[in-house]
Amino acid sequence: MSNLFRIKSFRGGISDWENTGIAGSFKFASNIDIRKAIDSLSCQQALTDDLAAGTMEGLDLFIVNCSDGNSYHFCKNGKIYKRTSAGVYSLVYTDSEGVITGAAEWFNNVGNKFLYWATATKLHRIRIDTAPEEPWVASVDATVNGQTYPKTNLTSATWHTMKQINGNLYIANAALVAMVGYDDSYTTSALALIPNNLAKCLMEYNGYAYIGCSRVDNSQDSSLFVWDTAQALNWNTKAIIPASAINALISAEFPLMQVGASGQMLLADVANYQMPITSFPSGGSVNPDGVEVDGGLALFGVFGNGTGKTGVYSYGRKRKNASAVLNLEYQLNCDEIGSVRKVGSDVLVSYKSGSSYGVKKVATTKATGTYQSLDLVAPVTNQEPVWAVVRLITAPLPASTSIEVWRRIDKNGSFVKANLEGGGAEFSTDDGQEAVFLIGDKGKICEIQIVLNQSSNSTPEVYEAQVFFE
Repeated sequence: MSNLFRIKSFRGGISDWENTGIAGSFKFASNIDIRKAIDSLSCQQALTDDLAAGTMEGLDLFIVNCSDGNSYHFCKNGKIYKRTSAGVYSLVYTDSEGVITGAAEWFNNVGNKFLYWATATKLHRIRIDTAPEEPWVASVDATVNGQTYPKTNLTSATWHTMKQINGNLYIANAALVAMVGYDDSYTTSALALIPNNLAKCLMEYNGYAYIGCSRVDNSQDSSLFVWDTAQALNWNTKAIIPASAINALISAEFPLMQVGASGQMLLADVANYQMPITSFPSGGSVNPDGVEVDGGLALFGVFGNGTGKTGVYSYGRKRKNASAVLNLEYQLNCDEIGSVRKVGSDVLVSYKSGSSYGVKKVATTKATGTYQSLDLVAPVTNQEPVWAVVRLITAPLPASTSIEVWRRIDKNGSFVKANLEGGGAEFSTDDGQEAVFLIGDKGKICEIQIVLNQSSNSTPEVYEAQVFFE
């Protein structure tokens, strides 16, 4: 058997095409670690319960990593939870107005620190540099530094996303941007956008405020406004984005925006704001607080793109000579992801599944990893090729782990599990380093799926897959 495809690189991320891509790219994969020091196929860390479904009664839309050592979780039903550094949750407040539309920490020039949050038309705050008594009922909106809260004149909107930018706290406020200043000043209209735009997400990049919008009308175009907050009374430039909304903005190695419901990601800088980057498999979208930076990688909490494909994707690179690529780091079957936030060494992911709500975190154990190759297309000959075997070269297989190989021919139907040469359906030989799986199917195109079954924090590791055909 002299004809073969050698798959010996796995660092190229999810390809934009089904049958080609950069070196090491694949059609799809989940829970695999592609950015470690060795170019091999292995399992990523798993997600585990940080707060099991059943405590929260609404989606956790905003997680604020606070300077008091806790994180605060602002839910769609108005409830606010505190999470200690030990991972203990407690309900500290319930806002009677229901949906919380934005939240952030901010401070003033006399050293007071506050948590701010918005509902439909009100801006609330609580001082947290001196620990408030719990529950917070007596401390919310207390007068501090002569400032009276709540502010009751926000424009009613679905999102009042907040972000610290250039020395002030800015708040999405429909066709305006509101502001709380370092001097405790407050205005609902620090910036006016073009009417029919609704500010949805904010980002600071290179000294500018970036404001991503949705639309009031049925326009399929949205706007990205760029504003020099220190020098300009009006926005400096505007880009028309061919999508119904800019859902989220994040600045990692590159400034990025996720737009629309088809999973599209665009570059978000002044010079190249319309440059397409990639799309999440099968589409999907991201909530405004569903983005984070972890180790230089941009993380996106993607939902709405189908079972097996929802979860936390990363985009970027960890090494100068690597390519910036897309990977589904942490797969999570759910209906919606509210927030993705790095809190200390933990990455937290809030989610909705049916009528249940919870928070996951990245665990110290591995997840089951799945890898799907690009289309392997045999050269055209007078005889239909036979896909014979798949040979895996691996690191010594850890105890209680195993590897499966599945295949699909000519893109028809579902993947079918292959058996090992000599019998059995899974390679599970302790310290084994080579396995041969039998196929024996005729067809022009073969797709290979490799499943890595972990044990605790041990993972199989594949160095090379050789796919032979006759």
